[in-house]
Amino acid sequence: MSFTKCAALLLLLVLFISGSNAQEMEKVNVTDCMGRNMTVPAEVDRVVSLNADATRILVSLGSGDKIVGVDSYSLKCPILKQAYTQLQNATDVGSHISGTLSMEALASLKPDVIFLGGSSKDLAEKIQSELGIPCICTYFYVKNVSDFLCAYEVIGNVMGRQEKSQEIQEYIQGEIEGITNLCAGISEQERPKVIMIGVPLDNDPFKVATVSSAVDWAGGVNLGADAYKGGSPSKTVTIEQIAQWDPDMILVNGLARINIIDIQNDPNWMQLRAVKESKVYKIYSGMVGYDPAIFVVQPLNLAKIMHPDKCTFDFETEADQVFEKIYGVTGLHSVFQAQYGISKI
Repeated sequence: MSFTKCAALLLLLVLFISGSNAQEMEKVNVTDCMGRNMTVPAEVDRVVSLNADATRILVSLGSGDKIVGVDSYSLKCPILKQAYTQLQNATDVGSHISGTLSMEALASLKPDVIFLGGSSKDLAEKIQSELGIPCICTYFYVKNVSDFLCAYEVIGNVMGRQEKSQEIQEYIQGEIEGITNLCAGISEQERPKVIMIGVPLDNDPFKVATVSSAVDWAGGVNLGADAYKGGSPSKTVTIEQIAQWDPDMILVNGLARINIIDIQNDPNWMQLRAVKESKVYKIYSGMVGYDPAIFVVQPLNLAKIMHPDKCTFDFETEADQVFEKIYGVTGLHSVFQAQYGISKI
């Protein structure tokens, strides 16, 4: 064999080995919020999100342009409709919650990764098995700030947006700590007892929220608090139960189709202390799951309502600053206040 041929073969061998190493370097290992170890492309260009929380985080990290497909609930999110209008251009792949998810649509979009909620772990395994696409799960349930921030950490790592992710995580952590520190010295006697009624796009006032984190942080007591058992973070109660509670304040879900005036004029509600004292408020609430901006704005909202003497900040200014920090869009508070009737405080 001539020297030239040997040199050529050696060059091909080097290129082959280099190519193999390059391919190996193009993959990174990540651990999702459910403890699943996954291998994903080092550079992700195409994403499908089957979880509204993940969609919001992707947008807040500046990775919205990578989203090629989303679940139906992401497209319905009122915050995203205002904060990132381009999302409406993404393909609606349906929803596994409503039984409309299309595996064919998922495959046709050729995503590098798919994001799902922690409660969809089995679906993630199914999609990976059938389509060979890496599926990353966020949290199953948020019991504290760290649970929520796990999703930021994981998604930031997958998308190569670690610096932005860390910046937002520190901001959210700092804001929540600021609220809790402000309300930490409030005695049990000073903490108003409240109920949070209504769920998004529904007019039933007897559905009360069982999750109490934001109320706790803001110095209140959620009378409807209950251990999370999966599914909807709310339960249906009777007017007799509400009368027995006789809350100091009634907080209406901002996305519920419940008008405060209807509550105030209903004979069944008029006997309640909160109604008699005109302490019925429409508050910021998320559509499905946890919105990173609402995660901060809601406890600010509640603290200002429940303890206006201690919380001297201007809520409208604070809310706008949060939306701008998370989504990079100014003036959203006035839009949401007008659109959903958020109470002026």
